[in-house]
Amino acid sequence: MENEILTNIPDVEDKDLAAVVETMPKLPLVRGAPADRFARAVRTLVEKRAQHHWPNENEANVAVFVLVGYPRKVGRVHGATSFTDPMAKLSPLLGHLFFSNTDVSRGQCIPLPVTPDEILDWLEDNDLCGCPIVTVYRDTQKMVTRHSGTKHLARTDEIRDEEPTATMTELIEALKYYHKRRLLIPKICPKGVWKKGVAAKYIPGPQPEKSIQSDLECALNFWFRDVVLAESEDSTGIGRIDVRLLKPTGNSGLAYWVILELKVIKSYTNPSDGSGPPNVSESANVTAIVEGVEQAGSYRENRHAEEGMLEIYDLRRDKSENLISKSGVVNAIQSYTPPPKINVWPVFGKPKDARKAGFTAN
Repeated sequence: MENEILTNIPDVEDKDLAAVVETMPKLPLVRGAPADRFARAVRTLVEKRAQHHWPNENEANVAVFVLVGYPRKVGRVHGATSFTDPMAKLSPLLGHLFFSNTDVSRGQCIPLPVTPDEILDWLEDNDLCGCPIVTVYRDTQKMVTRHSGTKHLARTDEIRDEEPTATMTELIEALKYYHKRRLLIPKICPKGVWKKGVAAKYIPGPQPEKSIQSDLECALNFWFRDVVLAESEDSTGIGRIDVRLLKPTGNSGLAYWVILELKVIKSYTNPSDGSGPPNVSESANVTAIVEGVEQAGSYRENRHAEEGMLEIYDLRRDKSENLISKSGVVNAIQSYTPPPKINVWPVFGKPKDARKAGFTAN
């Protein structure tokens, strides 16, 4: 990357390396759960089609993609035909059911065997109810993802007909979307944020910050596909960056765009011995925030990133006290130029509490 010093590789020009590195945001991600990688691949495919006004499509409005382990085996049962490289071709998508591999580069397809309203029943009747499913709707510009099959919670995403852009405005929009759709209440939270069965008591999981970190990395790659690369656990000489966002420079590879540091503030810690959950003091939460400010500011300077940001996820039962206004936090913020940007995202252990605070999950 632009900000890192690398030793030369014999017989390889720096400009050639830079050109290769700049393609990294466009490469298929190998990290993350297969269902997440699959959903990102479908989104990339259908958004490319939407940006070109759905070429070669007929009057059909729906396509269904199913991730299966052995597409040819499933395809033989249903008289399917093979498909390859739909991203490079303009073969129709709508009106078809695809039995696909993880990156949607090959598999088997058939015309939709039933109406769109009946497709989940059809998948259940054909022993495909546990497979990740993405349903694409052209008329409403939506895609609905069921990560673990027909019984799984459905997540709806916009099909954008414009390319994402690496702007702070769009990053804030992505963070807002992630908070509302993936974190607001226990039902939609990543596994590990809350202790199973007792989220309503505001008892967090053993490592809620790590759970959010890996999920946020995936979500940002999903949002900024082909434009920005999100990576977590970036080691530096002064510590480890939670999430780094990299973007092409146009001539010298990738450069640090934004450093995201994550902190979770909470009312209790996760009890490791089965006893009652220990309280977390206000001073401990303030100390965590101060540390996050220092990390965001220092890592931004160290990596010459455009922005350093601290994302605070508030798992406290009582969220009324504004900890950002505490003197220790204010002093930490003022010690950096420019100061790190701070966002506070309330996370609720009960849907009722989210509603009282004016939020909905939809």
